[in-house]
Amino acid sequence: MANKLLLCISVNGATAARWKRGRLHDCEVFTNDDAGIAAFREFAAGSRGAPAFIIVDAVEEDYRFETLPHATGSDRAQMVERKLRQYYRGSPYSAASLIGRDSSKRRDDRFLFSALTNPEVVTPWLNALVEAELPIGGVYLLPMVIPRLVSVLENKSDNLLLVAAHPAGLRLTFFREGAFRLSRLSRVDAAAGAHGRALIDEISNTRLYLHALRAATLDEPVTVVLLDHADRLEAITRAIGEDNPGLSCTRLGRNDIAARLKLDPALIGISPATIYLHLLGAKSPGSNLASPATTATYRRYQARRQLFAASAIAASIGVVVSGFNLSQQLAVRSSTEETARRTAQVNAEYQAATRQFPAAPTTADNLKKATELAQQLRTSATTPERFFGIVGRALAPSPEITLVELGWQHRAAEFEPGAAATGTAPAGRAAESVVAGPRKQSGLVAGQVRDFKGDFRRAIAAINALAERLRNDPAVDSVRIVQLPLNVSSTLSLSGNTSDNPAQAGNADFKLVLVLKQPS
Repeated sequence: MANKLLLCISVNGATAARWKRGRLHDCEVFTNDDAGIAAFREFAAGSRGAPAFIIVDAVEEDYRFETLPHATGSDRAQMVERKLRQYYRGSPYSAASLIGRDSSKRRDDRFLFSALTNPEVVTPWLNALVEAELPIGGVYLLPMVIPRLVSVLENKSDNLLLVAAHPAGLRLTFFREGAFRLSRLSRVDAAAGAHGRALIDEISNTRLYLHALRAATLDEPVTVVLLDHADRLEAITRAIGEDNPGLSCTRLGRNDIAARLKLDPALIGISPATIYLHLLGAKSPGSNLASPATTATYRRYQARRQLFAASAIAASIGVVVSGFNLSQQLAVRSSTEETARRTAQVNAEYQAATRQFPAAPTTADNLKKATELAQQLRTSATTPERFFGIVGRALAPSPEITLVELGWQHRAAEFEPGAAATGTAPAGRAAESVVAGPRKQSGLVAGQVRDFKGDFRRAIAAINALAERLRNDPAVDSVRIVQLPLNVSSTLSLSGNTSDNPAQAGNADFKLVLVLKQPS
């Protein structure tokens, strides 16, 4: 929790304290004269750079509850600003806080307007803070910090009147159903109010005032809590209960207050204002009376702190990232060293193993090249498997046909029937195979029609059927019949005797040249 300077101002003087590590320190009381203000100026100089927060305990205060049409954003801000100028045109210290929505159908906004109507109460102390170069965080009326005290007291009464004797007079603050409704400072001598009839009279006057404002009727029970910081109101507590049957009065002594607020009782002994300074240090209230011009230095202070905080966070992130990167670098370096060590070990083991190998027939470079060449030949070589599959599928429906010879080649020129079964082209065709274009698969299918018995028509029909099946295969480019059992060309003349044909008692021979399409 940030350090700050806390100040409670009244017409009699001021009480100041430093807030450090969530507690009040260095509490001092200053009189409202030149000497007191000079002493306070020196006190404030010891907190240079820390923000200052002020609460004012003065009679010149005003509270108004107002219901305005529901609005948001700039419309609400303009409407509230007009009301503030209407009510407190002559005071630079005014504020409005939204306290809820009305329960009617319109659901109007309910505001609490508050102001310090005598700025001169604050001016000399504020000037001292400005001279000490302390940013002003806020100016608040003292009753604005009392609701937090009520929550600490845990009093569940619907009508609660909190009474405390201050150096400036009696402070009476009324809460209805836990919500602030009214606060007034009566200029009664503190000593007289603590020991005489004045305190009882002020409580009665406050009840009448509440009845006039319709905040609470005279018939309603009211719980009165006396903050007895000096431990002198025990007798008056009993007297209030005896004189006013409608009042339930309880007292909190110095030690009780200190225990509930976790505050040092010695600080309360210095000044009752320390109670409210403690509440202000723990949490600033919402109704800040200070104008934007007054709090300009505090906004710069906040922006500077936020910038420092962001820089610290960025630096922390940078340190964490740098540490992570360093750890990663060390891990990578360690892994690299381990890998190098293992590599050296494997190389040493390999060298030791290779020294036992017999001498190689050639160099390692030649062996590598031979292996690469074999791999290329293995991946790029074309086999007759596709060609054989096509021929086999075409022969399957014709069991009367027997395969006698099968030739295959993979080159630019088509297979020549006069070539050997190995696919070697005749010498006269060598040049053509070089320049004919892309390589393609082609081959010779030579077979016989068994049990021929001189039926040429039947034999030729079986051969043509085989050739047609081959042509219909999607992988076949062309089929050419180069030999039939009988030459049926219309250009030749018939001669001889069919009875002398040796094929009549045996088989009818035929040859086909098959060319495959290029695989896509």
